[in-house]
Amino acid sequence: MSSLAVIGRLEKDAHTRIIDVDTDFTMDQVVEACLAPAVGYQARHPKPGAMLRVRPTTDTDDADPFPRSMTVAEARLRHFQQIDIYVSQD
Repeated sequence: MSSLAVIGRLEKDAHTRIIDVDTDFTMDQVVEACLAPAVGYQARHPKPGAMLRVRPTTDTDDADPFPRSMTVAEARLRHFQQIDIYVSQD
């Protein structure tokens, strides 16, 4: 198991954060890692009770989400890659 840092961008939050994640984390675990230093400190949960998903950050914010069970290694995330944590419409 190894780790890398990603830049997490939480929906409805003005801040980005550098988050350490293990390469064997699933995307659900990435969501939790990104919420931990933000929610309750500098941000609110974008929609309490709603499912949050992870997608690569794009200029148009319309990238497909990663499957929830996909690992960081399987997604081939890179060190300091920016990701979006957003409310799923599914």
